[in-house]
Amino acid sequence: MLRVDFYLLSESTADARLLAVCKLTAKAVANGHRVFIQTENEDGAKACDDWLWSYKPESFLAHHRVGDGAFIATAPVLISLQTPTESDGVCLNISTRQPQGLAQFHRLLEVVGNDEASKQAARLRWQYYKQQGFSLEKHDL
Repeated sequence: MLRVDFYLLSESTADARLLAVCKLTAKAVANGHRVFIQTENEDGAKACDDWLWSYKPESFLAHHRVGDGAFIATAPVLISLQTPTESDGVCLNISTRQPQGLAQFHRLLEVVGNDEASKQAARLRWQYYKQQGFSLEKHDL
């Protein structure tokens, strides 16, 4: 059964969301998981790409933004607007859309901003996941 964790941010800024993404991604990769990050749009994918390169000055999270040069299926972290078929492990969603291809993941992390639009979209996804029988958890950040 898929485990879904909703991380509710106390702020609605892009920086707060991207910092949470970096922390969650670093933790998942350190635990040996591959991560797919679903973004809302290309600007969000670029911002996520930039943050992953500069998150910690002493290191970086190796990743590949799908569509940015030759595809690197073996990258531990993939960033895209849609789920690549090569994805597995952990899906980290920072978009308002429900990710597709959930069967290929063992865990889904939903990062939710503190604005009404993000929270409303997250409520709809929560209801859908609940109807699917997924294990749901909520965490306040």
